[in-house]
Order: sequence, then structure tokens, then C-alpha cells
Amino acid sequence: MLVVLLTAALLSLFSMYVIRGSVLKQATDDSRSDFSSQIVRVQKHLNASNLTGTDQYQQLVSNLASELQSNGSSNLVGVYLMERDAADSAERGFVPVSTEPEYSNLVSSSMRNRMRADTSGLIYYQPVRIPRTSGGTPGAVLGSVISSNNMGSLEVFALYSYQSQQQALSQIQINMLMVCVALSVLIGMIIFLVMRSVITPVRRVALATEIMASGTFDARVAVDRADEIGVLQKSFNEMAESLENQIEELEKAGDMQRSFVSDVSHELRTPVTTMRMASDMLSMHKDEYDATTKRTVELLDGQIRRFQEMLADLLEISRFDAGYAALDLVEADIREPIEQSVEAISAIAQTKHVPLDVHMPNVEVLVRIDTRRISRVVRNLLANAIDFAEGKPVEVRLAANQRMVVISVRDYGVGMTSEQCSRMFDRFWRADPSRARTTGGTGLGMSIVLADTKLHHGDVAVRSRLGEGTWFLVTLPRNPDDVDCGMNNAPIRFATDGDDMRVVGGFGVADNGFVDYLTNKPMVEGL
Repeated sequence: MLVVLLTAALLSLFSMYVIRGSVLKQATDDSRSDFSSQIVRVQKHLNASNLTGTDQYQQLVSNLASELQSNGSSNLVGVYLMERDAADSAERGFVPVSTEPEYSNLVSSSMRNRMRADTSGLIYYQPVRIPRTSGGTPGAVLGSVISSNNMGSLEVFALYSYQSQQQALSQIQINMLMVCVALSVLIGMIIFLVMRSVITPVRRVALATEIMASGTFDARVAVDRADEIGVLQKSFNEMAESLENQIEELEKAGDMQRSFVSDVSHELRTPVTTMRMASDMLSMHKDEYDATTKRTVELLDGQIRRFQEMLADLLEISRFDAGYAALDLVEADIREPIEQSVEAISAIAQTKHVPLDVHMPNVEVLVRIDTRRISRVVRNLLANAIDFAEGKPVEVRLAANQRMVVISVRDYGVGMTSEQCSRMFDRFWRADPSRARTTGGTGLGMSIVLADTKLHHGDVAVRSRLGEGTWFLVTLPRNPDDVDCGMNNAPIRFATDGDDMRVVGGFGVADNGFVDYLTNKPMVEGL
């Protein structure tokens, strides 16, 4: 809009400059033409006159001035006649004649000097203002020299006013200003309407895109144009419809997959239970068999147990997906499920020669938890740590304050990359699929850890470095209903993001601060 106004203003100024120059040139040409014809007329009168005295000479000059004034153009203000050279015609001298004495001083001395030096009868032009003020009307003084055989030369001056041209220019300026304003408003309205017709549909598409980004995939825009904007609207609707269909298909496929997993898991429970009972019966009498049969029974029992655990994990995942998972909350000392999990996994740790370094506070840490789920969380974390510890110790620690508790499980084994850490909780994902697992995991353990923790309104943080091991911090509110406690209130947490394994806080139990239960001393920061 501003560009339009500036362009209109510049065009107006340029047009006024051109028009003013044209009008002034026309006025000057008309004045010259009128003055030239007047000079010719005066010259004829002088040539036809036969004067014998000064009185006749004076009378002739007066008559010529009156005739010039009356026969001149309408913008002729005054005529001035004066003797060119009084010294050569002393006996015929006359008083200068002026039809408008008020403006006789507008004839400059420089113009008279140029005329006195002229012998060819040229017409001289001098622009003036009437009167001589900054606000006067523009005009011009034209002059020439005429002579005759029986009298001296006369200097003839004519004053022309350009007032009518000035008024015409002023009116043109007003008209052009009005036209420019009208054009500016019109062009501005046209630009506004054009921009609105372009921007409004684009904004609608952008709004529909934001709606889709928020998860509402049925957003559509009206196709009300046949140009490129209409193509954009149509393409957006087609894209949105295609995306909605794909998402619906994915949701249906996901529902079918979850339903399949749930149904298969439930259907397999009965035959697996039967197989387990048969395996238990065989195991009870395995000492009666030969060595080969005994080994076969042991392998069968181990695989059936693993299959049963896999079914249990699948059933648990299906409950999470269906939204049926619920907490069985009790107020308990959280040390108990941790110690039970350590005891349950200790045999596997001994088999892999992995020391378990467990440090628990010597005071109760009462928390409202689902003890079965917390035991499973610790057991799965320990199983994962033992698999990758490579004979190095696995540490289990506990930190607590008034609102939160943190379970720490750390190994010093092979470690992982940041990319592997980001996929740690994906279902059926393993950091090293080729690694022989003594614990016989299903690839669902870590996803169940995260789901159980989230169910308690907690969170799991993990840091790892290749060659330095992996560290898990499971943060839980002491009361799951305390959803506003925030992870920053945890007694210990990782200091930064990424693979930085530094922590803020300390292990132990504290009401107003942190206490290291190993040294029984307050601490503000610990590793």
C-alpha cells in the first residue's frame, strides 16, 4: 500500500512538472506572438507618419501606447514607450508613456542595456512576478526597438500577466491531487481485495494443517476456486483424506495386532499350563532317567518356563494397550520388593560371575506402591544389567526424600550408544541380538519397566557410555496421587541430557536434605 502511494505521488509530481512546463511555454509563445504583431503594427504607423513638431510626436506616442493596449491580448497588463537615445533627438524629445505606471519598474536595467546595444530589432524576454513578491503572479516583460525615417528610435515594452495560466495550473493540481487520492484508494482497495483473496484461503489451509497436527485428521478446507489456490485446497483435502485413511488403517492394524496378541496369549495359557504340569511331573522323576533323558527333561522344563514368562509379558503388554492395567496400591517398605528381586536374580548373577552390590538404607522407606510391579521393574533392570555387565559389579541403591524415591541400577559393562539408549524401551528391541542371554528375555522387559513406572506416575531415566556401562534411575512419587511433585524434586537425578552420567543429589533417606546411609553424613551432591 505504501509503495502504491509513493508511486502515485511521484507520478503526480512528474505530471505537474511536465504540465507546468507545457503551459508556461504556451503562454510565452502566445505572448511573443502577440507582441510581435503589435510591433509590426507600430512600425507601420511610424513609417506612415509625417511629424513636424514635438507635440505631434508626443501625441503619436500616446496614441500608439493606447492602441497597443487596446489591441493586445487579454493578459496584456501595460505598455511602456520611451525614447531610445535622448541625445540624438533632443529637439524631438518626449515624455515616456505608460499605460500602467505602477509596474514600470519591472523593466530591468539589464534588459534596457541589451536592447540599446541591439541594432537588428530582436524581441527580448524577461520573466517577472507581478508585483515583485514571492507570492506575486508570474508574468513576462517583452521588449523591442522600432525606428522610422523621420524620428528617432523607440523602446517598446509590454508587460504580460500569466495569472490565468497560474489559476489553470492550480486547478489542474487540485484535480490531479483528487484523482491521485481516488486512484490510490481504488488501487489500495484492489490490492487489499486481491491479497485477501490469496491470503484468506492460504490461512484456512494453514489453520487446517494446525488442526491436523493436533491430532484431528478430519480437517478439510472448502474448494471455492479454480486457480492455483484451488489446486492447493484440493490437494490439501486429498492429502488429508489419504492421511486419515492411512492412520485409520494403521489403527485398525494396531488394534488387530493387539487383539491377536491378547487372544493368542490367552488361548495359549491353557496348553502351556498343561505342558508346565507335565514338565513338573517329569522333573520330579528326572533322577530315574538316564543322563540323556534327564538332560532333555531339564531343557524342556527351562524352555517351558521361558515360554510361560513370554506369555505373561505379552498378556501384560496387551493389558497396557487395552487400558486395563491397574495398580494394586499398598503402603509398603520399598526395600522389601527390591531385596526380593535381588534374591530372585542372584542365582543367575552367580552363574555369570556378576557381583551384586546392594546398598539399602537402614530405615524404613514407606511408599504407596504396587509391590508386584515394582518387583518386576527391579528384576527386569537387574536381568538386563547382568546380561551386559561382563563380570563387573552391578550396583543397586535407593534414594528418598519427603515426596519421591529413586531406585538406581548401574552396571559397568559394555555400555551403549546414545542411539541405542533412545530405543531402549522399544518393544522386542535388543541392543545386541547376537548376545547369548542367560536370563532368556523376550525383548519386552524394558517396555514393561517403563509402563509399570508410568503407571505409578513416575519415570525412568537412562545414561550409558560404551565401555563404561549403563545407569538406570527409576523415579517414583511416594504417593502416586501426588502428580504435581515433578521430577526436579527427586532426591537424585542426572545433571544434564545426553550421555553425561553426572548426577545431582545423593543416595539415602532425608527429610530436609540428603543423607548418605553408607557414611550416615548429610550430602548435597553424590555419584
